[in-house]
Amino acid sequence: MLIEVIKAYTSCYPDPIGFDAGASVNVEREDSEYPGWFWCRVPSGKEGWVHRSFLAGSAGPTISVEAYSARELTVTGGERGVVVRSLDGWMSVRLDSGEEGWLPASHLHTTSVPNISGENA
Repeated sequence: MLIEVIKAYTSCYPDPIGFDAGASVNVEREDSEYPGWFWCRVPSGKEGWVHRSFLAGSAGPTISVEAYSARELTVTGGERGVVVRSLDGWMSVRLDSGEEGWLPASHLHTTSVPNISGENA
C-alpha cells in the first residue's frame, strides 16, 4: 500500500526501545488510547510502546517473538512512501526518502499500489 502524510507529526521518543527476537521484555501496562500496544521496559532500561504481536505475553516478564524498533518519524506533511506494517492505529512506513519508522494511521492517507500493467487486479 502507498501512503501520503496528510498531517504533521513529531516523534515523542528520541531514544526508542528496540530489541532482537528472544529478548527479555517486561510488560508494564496497556495503552488506553491504542489497545494492543503495551508500555514495556528492556534490561538496558529503555522503555516504550510495543505492539502485542511482538511479545510472547501481555503482562510482566516475557520474551519478544521478533525483532522490533519503536522508532517514530517526524514528518511535516506531503511525504510519500509505502506501508511496511499496520497495527492497531499505527503504521510502520518506509518513506521515499529512505527513512523508516512508525506514524499514527490518522496522519496518513493510504492507496492501493497501482497495477503496472494498467489492468484491474
